[in-house]
Amino acid sequence: MTFNVRGLGRRMKRQEVRRIIKKNGMDMCCLQETKLEYVDDRIGFEIWPGKEFEWAWREAEGRSGGLISIWNMKVFVKTSSWH
Repeated sequence: MTFNVRGLGRRMKRQEVRRIIKKNGMDMCCLQETKLEYVDDRIGFEIWPGKEFEWAWREAEGRSGGLISIWNMKVFVKTSSWH
């Protein structure tokens, strides 16, 4: 599933994304318009409901953009990344 999240800077927004992922039993989620210039482990743990995940991200440029792809690493295997 993919979401235009219109910014993930606030913790409440990240918790809402996590709730949606968990509720729908998703194995992969692509987030666009994160507006984040940097993504660290804390962000991943706040978004993904569990510890078995990997992600790839691309920073925002200015006040727009930013992508995060996050997935269950028991289901998908990353073979390459843009970051």
